[in-house]
Amino acid sequence: MKRIPYGIINYKTLIEENYIYVDKTMYLEKLENVSNAVFYFRPRVFGKSLFTNMMSYYYDINSKDLFDSLFKDTCVYENPTKEKNSYYVLKFDFSAIESADKSNKELAVAFKDKVISGIKGFNNQYDTNIIVDESKDTAKILDSFIRQFQALKLNHKIYIIIDEYDNFLNYILEGSAYRFKSVVEDERILKKFYEAVKIYIEKGIIGRFFATGICSITFDSIKTSFNIAKDLSFDLEFNSMAGLTDKEVRELLEKIVDEKDRDNIYNLMVRNYGGYSFNKNASEKVFNTTLIMYLLNYYERFKDVPDKMEDKNVVSNYHKIEHFLKLKNNEIYKDILDKLLKSNEIVGQLVTDFNLLIDLNENDLISLLYYFGYLTIKEYDSVKDKMIFKIPNEVIKETYNDYFIKILNKMKITIDNKRMEAIFNETILSSKITELSEYVSDLLKSTDNRIFMKFDEKYIALIYYTLLRHPLMAIYLEYPCKNGYIDIYLQSQNKEIMKKNIIIELKYIKKQDYTDKLLEEKRKEAKEQLLNYSEDERLGDVCRYLVVFVGNDLKILEEV
Repeated sequence: MKRIPYGIINYKTLIEENYIYVDKTMYLEKLENVSNAVFYFRPRVFGKSLFTNMMSYYYDINSKDLFDSLFKDTCVYENPTKEKNSYYVLKFDFSAIESADKSNKELAVAFKDKVISGIKGFNNQYDTNIIVDESKDTAKILDSFIRQFQALKLNHKIYIIIDEYDNFLNYILEGSAYRFKSVVEDERILKKFYEAVKIYIEKGIIGRFFATGICSITFDSIKTSFNIAKDLSFDLEFNSMAGLTDKEVRELLEKIVDEKDRDNIYNLMVRNYGGYSFNKNASEKVFNTTLIMYLLNYYERFKDVPDKMEDKNVVSNYHKIEHFLKLKNNEIYKDILDKLLKSNEIVGQLVTDFNLLIDLNENDLISLLYYFGYLTIKEYDSVKDKMIFKIPNEVIKETYNDYFIKILNKMKITIDNKRMEAIFNETILSSKITELSEYVSDLLKSTDNRIFMKFDEKYIALIYYTLLRHPLMAIYLEYPCKNGYIDIYLQSQNKEIMKKNIIIELKYIKKQDYTDKLLEEKRKEAKEQLLNYSEDERLGDVCRYLVVFVGNDLKILEEV
């Protein structure tokens, strides 16, 4: 049985050591037909590194004898492109540059060191012995290398492949947009390097250039130096070149997961790892590759799913959402976060050309959240000529929720862990929510409701959501069922311990609007909704609760 390639980015290792490879070789011909200089942006851990590594073996002239063994089970084996194994591949990897505490001068040196390392790797690969004068600046080193390569009068051109060309710059961006601007405009670091690449592409010595990255904001800053490059990130044809499609995920499940478990694990993957779309016309959503492999790797070992659906090594990348929302000390983030926490959606325009000379606006921030995987495209509103973005899945929703907890902590609202222990015992063991709802009311009374969110039942639902994270149950807000959207759905993850699922319908009345008649109307409305929701047999055996708050006061808690 083939192994799960969790964390493996070397294509040769993956094939030779009998790991599963999800075939992406069909995109090689498409890339050859589009442009000879390409950038491709996707969020972190979507499989970009493995793709570039596969490319290097496919195009490397020295790997010609390995073609049959490395590509025999792939799409490109039966239909190889005309450029197969016809390049000297020059690889650069800028992802490992530590940038957080370095000055521009130190970053220029670190960038140069990576370029030198790539050239030395080329010398070792092809036994070219090209001299590298390390006293020169980066662009001159590259220029000298290509001139010496040209003098060798070899029969093939260079293919430059760069993995995560902007990773070290994004760490700077996460900390300071002002510092980021100064770095990308520093000619010692980027501009002169890409000017040199452009010159030798135009001269025909560099035959092709391919670079992966995360965000177009760096690309925008070097466009003037490298205006021949094409960004394929929004091209429908390349929507799923990185990431896994629904069909690919289902095929993995058939190979790895027992038939009795497939539907359950597939649904978990859809809710937690799927939902990404990178083109407004894309009909299929894409899954996060690394998280899919994380779950399958766990299942292969233990025949079960992990308690935590998120891989801590992956999700640590997402815990910097606050850095993006507060770039340049803007105040726009309050409205953005308010909309996303309450509805999981926001409307805006996708920015493809950032201008760091001016303050970031709402569309800039929404677009950054999109590029880094915190949002994805839901649909295009042609009337308003705007995009509707959404939170793609529960793992990312959890990230926003963690940020919400930070906000509560800053307001001096701390969670009583001893009280929470009693609440979990009641909710999980007895499927009741009395102590939970009373605690929510107490928390609401201790908060300042004038924090940046407009207070309503969705704010109350967020408090429930914040409190109820536990490995024995999954919690969903606005859960879709046959007859509408359930405000809160608690789904047991272990039926031996938590025997029933729970659905909650929340209603809220402002204190100034309260009347006994309105209270009764809200109660009846909630009861009717719960009865309608529970007609959906997919919810299983459920306990139904209607909860009505008047201001901060828990007015009605009733099991239906």
